[in-house]
Amino acid sequence: MKYLHVCLVALAACNASVDSGSTTQSGSHGSGGGGGGGGSLPVDEIEAIVGADGHVDNGVLAIEIERTDIGDVRGPLGTTLTPSFGIHGELNFQPLGNGKAILNGDLALKEDEVNPFIAALLQNDLEWQAFHQHVPTDPDVWFVHFRGVCDPVSLAHSIRAAIDVTGTPLPQKMPANPTTPLDAQRLADILHGSAEVGDEGVVSVTVPRSHGVKLAGVPLEPDTGIANVIEFKPTGGDNADVLPDFAMEADEIRPVVETMLLELQWFQGCLYNQETAEHPQLYFDHMLKRGDAYALAQEIRRGLDRTDAK
Repeated sequence: MKYLHVCLVALAACNASVDSGSTTQSGSHGSGGGGGGGGSLPVDEIEAIVGADGHVDNGVLAIEIERTDIGDVRGPLGTTLTPSFGIHGELNFQPLGNGKAILNGDLALKEDEVNPFIAALLQNDLEWQAFHQHVPTDPDVWFVHFRGVCDPVSLAHSIRAAIDVTGTPLPQKMPANPTTPLDAQRLADILHGSAEVGDEGVVSVTVPRSHGVKLAGVPLEPDTGIANVIEFKPTGGDNADVLPDFAMEADEIRPVVETMLLELQWFQGCLYNQETAEHPQLYFDHMLKRGDAYALAQEIRRGLDRTDAK
């Protein structure tokens, strides 16, 4: 909590709604530099404060926070969830111009960490947005969502202070040269998205929605925690455990669930909001299935076709 006093002073005037004229523009891809005409992020400084590496896509810095201390967790259908497959959170920093940024993210937590973490968010002038599970697990793993608007360095100090009340191991480094037995580009092509490879050969495919949202008055980039994200954990040959997270408006929920659960027999996980003061309001839905990765990607695309996904 060493940053608490400094952050509260710095953040005192930060969390008011930001004028929509100070939105970000798309920036460079890859790690290192910040965004484009909407302002850039001090990426190295943010990573050093948080204690974890990230990557920049379309000007948005995404830092995945794995819970390696929780380790492997038993999930539905005989699956094993791991720190790189389902047992992690993400911090998304989007530059807004004029020295400001918005942070939108979540953290994976043990049950006894939830209330201290929520309290730390509030004490560090961040907004608590949601508390839920993704799928049933043994042991239980919970996810808490949060946001904030301020200068990016102050946001980094604030979220680090909140993370420090949990057992999350830091520092964390991204794998230098991750590989996978799966064809990541083929999966991305099937899903109409972009793919990244992480620890354990897990492939994550991000599929943005065609239209953005405003969060507390701030227009969000699709990379700022509101896209469809599908994770593939290789299990041998072309097979994988697959965990999609659908981003939907209210009238899209039933068509997607009818397609995925009733027609295609996916395991139905948790349905929830993960942001407050969001317009239009999005709902997120985790599902799970095991089998041929490419066939399952085609099934997920059928679900995405019932939504506003690109």
